[in-house]
Amino acid sequence: MSNLEPHGPIRVFLAVCHAGSFARAADGLALSPSAIAKTIARLEARLKVRLFERTTRRLSLTPEGRTYEEACRRATGDIDQVEASLAQAASTPSGVLRVSLPPLFGTEVIAPVLHALGDRYPALGFDISLDVERIDLLARGIDLAVRIGELPDVSGLTARRLGTQEVVLCASAAYLERHGEPLSKDDLSRHALITTTHRGQPVPWQLVDDAGRIESWSPPSRLSTDSSMLTLAAVRGGRGIGLLPRWLVARDLAEGRLRAPMAGRIAGHLPIHALWLTAPVMLPRLRVAIDAIAEAMGH
Repeated sequence: MSNLEPHGPIRVFLAVCHAGSFARAADGLALSPSAIAKTIARLEARLKVRLFERTTRRLSLTPEGRTYEEACRRATGDIDQVEASLAQAASTPSGVLRVSLPPLFGTEVIAPVLHALGDRYPALGFDISLDVERIDLLARGIDLAVRIGELPDVSGLTARRLGTQEVVLCASAAYLERHGEPLSKDDLSRHALITTTHRGQPVPWQLVDDAGRIESWSPPSRLSTDSSMLTLAAVRGGRGIGLLPRWLVARDLAEGRLRAPMAGRIAGHLPIHALWLTAPVMLPRLRVAIDAIAEAMGH
């Protein structure tokens, strides 16, 4: 038994000091007076000093006992304060959460959620980095990563599905009024198409044919970008039709600046996951961040 457990020798000693007798200390600790007496006797034997003067009528501390009492009260007070602080940290989000996010989605969607969470919990801070690659969370010291796309092997990690990044074909209303709205892949071939590249390679579009099969198609284009924001700027400017994440163009679509032709004929939607190191206990700062992100994604 630890010295500082409820029935440990130091706690028993301090209880006797406070109660002034073995019997009253025994009542407070739900022990027998003989158990109290034996604990004090073992403590005195270990310290090789007498802590109490005992008579049939009263119990009083010896000078050595008073010195020991002062030291024990300071020590237990410090420990109680530290334990209370640790318990508070275990129940209230605090400290710095290190987060890795995909650049555009992280900047536009996830970072505002984390900023709002920081406003809610003043003791909570964030260290945010932007990355699209698979990372070693342990080696990089990352607490939480959000990734878009199918997951590779995630051994040692816990993954939570946050939602799906839907993609849509978009064009400005003015462009479609001038050139007409495409209804098929053949129609698309006659339009100005804005494509994207990844690491210098064109990214194919996934189209659903009349039979419901998904076809991977590399569209011909005169304009190609490696950034969704560049594609969006070109689409807004009436330069043609581009494939973009729905979350990025939701307001443009809702307000009528852009339109989404061939709805229901576009595939290639990608899952979005939160990833963190598997551990028996989840720290409050990690838990509230994941829950906040999942709630925002649900909306």
